[in-house]
Amino acid sequence: MNVGGLVGALLPVFFVLALGYLAGKRNAFDADQAAGLSKLALSFALPASLFVGMTEISRELLLQQGRLVLALIVAHVGLFLVAWLFLRGLKTLQGPASIVIALMLATSATPVFGIAVLQPLLGDTTAGTVGLVALAINLVVPTAIILLESQSAGKAAASGVSSPRAQALSGLKSGLKSPLLWAPVLGIVVVLLGLHIPKDVASCFAMIGSATSGVAVFTVGLTLAAHAFHFSKAVVLSTLGRVTVQTAVLFALLHLLHVQGTFAREALVCCSFPLATIVVLLATKYKAMEAESASALLLSTLSLVVTVPIIIAISR
Repeated sequence: MNVGGLVGALLPVFFVLALGYLAGKRNAFDADQAAGLSKLALSFALPASLFVGMTEISRELLLQQGRLVLALIVAHVGLFLVAWLFLRGLKTLQGPASIVIALMLATSATPVFGIAVLQPLLGDTTAGTVGLVALAINLVVPTAIILLESQSAGKAAASGVSSPRAQALSGLKSGLKSPLLWAPVLGIVVVLLGLHIPKDVASCFAMIGSATSGVAVFTVGLTLAAHAFHFSKAVVLSTLGRVTVQTAVLFALLHLLHVQGTFAREALVCCSFPLATIVVLLATKYKAMEAESASALLLSTLSLVVTVPIIIAISR
């Protein structure tokens, strides 16, 4: 592993992260402004970047990724469901807490950190890999929202708001409408149909997509600044689980399905990334594991310095 290359890739990430953190501590952005930046990154810039990145993959190469896509779906959706079924049986993790922890294990901040960290290290195929991983992640989030809404059924009935079924359907609809889900899918369709995106059109998407890394990482810094850090056994275990369990599951699946190549290697690194910021937002909304999820976000983000070189070395 080239130490200089690793430092060159991670230093800008941590610089922008620290900048966002300081801005949050100085109250330079209020909650609405922070939410706006997050929406800009995850609803506009990143989908555009993923779409363009996916369309730049050759049709022949994309057709070879069927088993990788299967492995990614199992490593995300399958891991989430198995983890939730196990955790819900523990007395200390009843209700929404078990769903939040399962979400920690099964989703990562790949859409936020993926391109910024991997492209300088592993090359131009990174956008395609991030698109495939983002697709798998966005199959997990609607599932988690449905379960969370079901868990809050009693409170919903007591407060007179819409029925749990209506809320669950709304969550599913919202998840399926997410640009992070359909942008990679649209890119895949374009490639499979053999359609050519004109250079001028691609440059339009690339221009807004270029804002992805900086804005997304800056927003994570704002999120970290909004929550106090609590060091506890739950935080340490959650962080270790986030950066190891899914990576181990995907590693086993790749060997079982005989999947090799650049995409597989990059996907392994993605699975060791910090937990997704959506976990912190959902934990806050449903009043479960709020301090733990925010603290695990910080700790797992700092662990990038260790996990990235280790997983790159192992994946060779």
